[in-house]
Amino acid sequence: MTTSSEAAMLRKAAYCRCGVVFLDKTGRVARLTTDFFEALGPDIEKGARLPDALRGLTPGEWTFWNDDWFVQAEGRQRTEVMVFRRVRTADRILGPYGDCPMNEEMVRMVLDNPYEGLTVVDTKGNITLLSPANEQWFGLESGGGAGLSLSTLAPGSRLAEVARTGIADSAQVVDLHGKTKITVNLPVRRNNRVIGAFGRILFQSPEQLEKLADRVRAMERKVERYETLLDELRGHRRSFENILTLNSEMRRVIEQARRIADSSATVLLLGESGTGKELFAQALHEASHRKKGPFVAINCGAIPHDLIESELFGYEEGAFSGARKKGKPGKFELACDGTLFLDEVGELPIESQAKLLRVLEERRIDRLGGTIPIDVDFRLVVATNRDLAAFVDAGKFRSDLFYRINEFPIEIPPLRSRPEDIPLLAKHFLSEVCRRERLLMQQLSEEATGALMSHAWPGNVRELRSLMRQMAWKAQGLVVELRHLPSTFHKGAKTPLSGTLDDHLAEAERSAIEAALQAANENRALAARTLGIHRTALYKKMKRLGIS
Repeated sequence: MTTSSEAAMLRKAAYCRCGVVFLDKTGRVARLTTDFFEALGPDIEKGARLPDALRGLTPGEWTFWNDDWFVQAEGRQRTEVMVFRRVRTADRILGPYGDCPMNEEMVRMVLDNPYEGLTVVDTKGNITLLSPANEQWFGLESGGGAGLSLSTLAPGSRLAEVARTGIADSAQVVDLHGKTKITVNLPVRRNNRVIGAFGRILFQSPEQLEKLADRVRAMERKVERYETLLDELRGHRRSFENILTLNSEMRRVIEQARRIADSSATVLLLGESGTGKELFAQALHEASHRKKGPFVAINCGAIPHDLIESELFGYEEGAFSGARKKGKPGKFELACDGTLFLDEVGELPIESQAKLLRVLEERRIDRLGGTIPIDVDFRLVVATNRDLAAFVDAGKFRSDLFYRINEFPIEIPPLRSRPEDIPLLAKHFLSEVCRRERLLMQQLSEEATGALMSHAWPGNVRELRSLMRQMAWKAQGLVVELRHLPSTFHKGAKTPLSGTLDDHLAEAERSAIEAALQAANENRALAARTLGIHRTALYKKMKRLGIS
């Protein structure tokens, strides 16, 4: 008599297409699902003992038997039931991963994917498998394509030829029951022998392929534009050959910078405002093995203190109110494999100095609002017109950061200490402006040149460049005369200096800013670009100097 638990097991076995064997206390077969074993095997009969390979299984254990059967033992104190199931194709294909239901569903999903209809044929061109999507396209019932010749359904298909020759078709445009598809046909081999071929749809229609091709072409055009822009930006970088000088001290500084250019040492550029520290930074980058990487410059004095860390470190989405969607990389990330130039490093807030030191030591950053550290690889060049040692003594600059960035200091001499360079640079800047603005090429008179050499140039090279831009527009003839120069140059000699250096620097800044504003017709953005500073920095200087 069959118990309720046995009846439940028999129903489950029938649903799962399994065979069940019930054992008595001696281990012999008491009952079994006769229909299953008579139709499919294996050779197990009532009253017989199980084969030796299965007799030792304890409840919960399982094994593969005769390569064709999966057998599992069940019971409480002893093995009371043996469940037999044929090894499925998925078991053979997935091997140790075949026990996972998700993997089985993955195989079924691949076969049933309506966007990649599959067709498999033998070497005679007869269909052995059609995916459900293909059956629907051909108007067949489930399994209705088995054994049919593919040529009757898709006369234009080369799949049978691939199965015969073993030579793959990378792509083929074929008519599948009135619909144009783009397929790929590959041979199926077993033991190095071709046993058939399968075809897979790559694109539902030529239009779909054309759309993809359009997207690829658009991406290629965008990449070309970016590469062109990058080449242009690289072309605007300056090298040591662009530093014009006749002065022996300046030449010694350039040679010193050349020697250190290809190292990994942090370079500290020292010098008054306008001496060309960024020009040296670009030259250091161009002379290093990182020249194909980015050159990223940031003026620490031109960014509000509450924004400096987001500019340096970047931020994640939602890090603060007003943050850009999807976040934003910082300058450290943008400078990876290249050079990061921190101008006016003395203006960094003290709390940001500590984070900068950590980045230099660990070479990794944390974005604002981020949780995962990001590795960064860059070469650091910093510049300042301040006395950092005095800042350290005053507690305005961290001593440990000062020693870390002071690995190789380079001091750039001011323009007034190399008067022989003034005519050379003045002519160069004047020619540069005339060529860029398409003006008649102009020259400097001897009197104007003498007046320039007698000037103190507190604004250094930046002041000279700004003046030459003004002269290019102001002079009406082909020669810049003494009368074209501002009144401070008409004495022809250096005026006696009085007052502190800060007073003279402020007066020079005021003159340079007023000249730039006049040349730019009061356009502050253009004036800021002319002076080589950020527009915010120009506003601050105008407010401090009382320029309306």
